[in-house]
Amino acid sequence: MTKKDLIELVAQKARLSKKAAKSAVETFLSEIMKALSGGEVVKLSGFGTFKTKMFKAKTIKAIGSKEAKKIVARRMPRYIPGTKIKKMVK
Repeated sequence: MTKKDLIELVAQKARLSKKAAKSAVETFLSEIMKALSGGEVVKLSGFGTFKTKMFKAKTIKAIGSKEAKKIVARRMPRYIPGTKIKKMVK
């Protein structure tokens, strides 16, 4: 399913125009991204939890060569599925 498919589905199910559904979906996704960029945890009951995780800086050896490569510290988004979604996917 793509973002476009989701917008069409929301428009049908909620009886909204595609423009209103697009605005709703984009606002929803934007707010999740804003919360994550601010270090917040987003919990959607039954669906799952979105959060960020810090990874330390490290040095690795590149595959195929013995050259050392530095990877900077960074914060990455993570998704942990909720119990309802785990049961549905089983």
